Amino acid sequence: MKTFNKTLIATALMAVSAGSSAAGFLLNETSVSGLGRAFAGEGAAADDAAVLARNPAAMALFDQTALSLAGTYIDPGVDMRGVSSPLGSDPSALNIDGAAPQAFVPAAYLIMPLNDKVAIGFAGYSNFGLGTDFGENYPAGTIAGSTDLLTMNLNTSVSYRVNDHLSLGLGLNAVYGDAELIRHFGETAPLINGMVDANLGPAAGLAPDLEPSSISGKMAGDGWGFGFNVGVLYEVNDDHRIALTYKSKTTIELEGHYTNDLAAGIATDSLVGVGGSQVDGTLDLDLPDILEFSGYHKVSDKVILHTTVMWTGWSVFEELRGVADGDTTLEGPLCANGNPACQISDGQTLLLKEENFEDAWRFGLGMTYLMSDAVTLRAGIAYDETPIPETHRTVSIPDSDRMWYSFGANYQLSDNSDVDLAFTFIDGKEVRVEEDGYVLNSEGNAFLVGAQYNYRF
Repeated sequence: MKTFNKTLIATALMAVSAGSSAAGFLLNETSVSGLGRAFAGEGAAADDAAVLARNPAAMALFDQTALSLAGTYIDPGVDMRGVSSPLGSDPSALNIDGAAPQAFVPAAYLIMPLNDKVAIGFAGYSNFGLGTDFGENYPAGTIAGSTDLLTMNLNTSVSYRVNDHLSLGLGLNAVYGDAELIRHFGETAPLINGMVDANLGPAAGLAPDLEPSSISGKMAGDGWGFGFNVGVLYEVNDDHRIALTYKSKTTIELEGHYTNDLAAGIATDSLVGVGGSQVDGTLDLDLPDILEFSGYHKVSDKVILHTTVMWTGWSVFEELRGVADGDTTLEGPLCANGNPACQISDGQTLLLKEENFEDAWRFGLGMTYLMSDAVTLRAGIAYDETPIPETHRTVSIPDSDRMWYSFGANYQLSDNSDVDLAFTFIDGKEVRVEEDGYVLNSEGNAFLVGAQYNYRF
């Protein structure tokens, strides 16, 4: 029995990538100084305290307490054009512009050197999130709708300088996730009304009244997951250094409630009506591990080159499986005489959706130009590979390979403070989406603008 069908928690946790600015539903927006370089060389740059999000070992480069406060505004342009509908309706009704809403991603970092060997740091930022909103009357409401996912990574780290060349770092992460999903019956509502009225309504006294905006699934839940990250920084000399960092897989156990407007006792292969009742459920969301190599190369008095090769272990995201948290007995006109569709058992599988994500790569090249004592300019380009196979691309996650084009600047306000500004355009490929008989063409681009304040004590 699948009380959470594939358009419920699964989409709530996956649809975020339609508005995400990186492959899958990963967020790269951990700093604005990094944004100006398309995050090339982020683990070795150490421009400011925001390096803590990438490499705890880089705290060894700081000789005074540093604070960074950052915010990035994301304007994703996810546009879709309908090709065909399984019910034969006008495919142009599936056309939508701006399916992913705008978002703001904050971050805060503090690095405190304790002596010439040890430093500690604290950070709050997000690595996964955003959402989609197709509206409550969208024809393909069973696979679209509205989704919100927020994650916050709270990090505590320590670094140790082994010698003049080698530094090591370790961090512990507590990741909080909060998700809300609403799905609607869309153009299937009249069809379901007719089936219920013809087969069940007269005998049970039901008067089916589903509307396109009626809820086929609503899920809200939150939870915590825990992981770690490690980093190595090797300084060849004052002008060249490299870094290798690893962030562990994290599993967030989401606990929440599910409901829909379908009468209790009606069950299909992908949906069980609960008649407005709430069903407790849990779902383990596996967030991938990340391995990144970063390079910093000062090739002249004015020019620094930055390089990045990042691997993300998306293959851990093989399936989404939701289970019931406790026994639930549904009530309604169709629940008499021991109807098994009205009984949900503790631990029963409520959702099983195969994902089969694949590991993905990211490559970046950036440049810093030291224009003057007060002004620093940055630029970068990056290629993001999608982890989603073409056969598993969905309306709510129409991910594609992407190119990043970034520009940024830093201005020194005083001896102890400076600000960063950055702009990025992300160009996603146009892709074809086929899901549950719906066929659409999708294109997703994004504009990112960020500002960051840095202070050294």
